[in-house]
Amino acid sequence: MNITRPQQLSTFIKEHRKKHGITQAKIAELVGIRVATISDFENKPESCKLETFFKILAALNLQMGVTTREHAPNDPQDQWTEGW
Repeated sequence: MNITRPQQLSTFIKEHRKKHGITQAKIAELVGIRVATISDFENKPESCKLETFFKILAALNLQMGVTTREHAPNDPQDQWTEGW
């Protein structure tokens, strides 16, 4: 799966969590963060800290891989438009 936007990432993780019957409360308990933080990530991923993101991945036994693109993105939605 190619993920190019924060919302795609949070949707994938939320679907994975639900598919495996894991609640937001369980993730929060496993990694020591608030349920509201999990909810914020799933609904507003662009405001999530990287540290929180990796804690959520760990709780779900997921890992992230990064690869180079074979070509420049043609779809404007695939181009990064967010500010830092």
